[in-house]
Amino acid sequence: ISNAEVFIRLDLGMGEASTTMWTCDLSHDYVTINGKYRT
Repeated sequence: ISNAEVFIRLDLGMGEASTTMWTCDLSHDYVTINGKYRT
């Protein structure tokens, strides 16, 4: 798991705006590693 930042720029010719999006890693490896925990 890394702390990489990805910047995406779209130019639709409709003015300026910005946003932030947070995601999580639900890859097969992540689920396999964390699926071993039991509550």
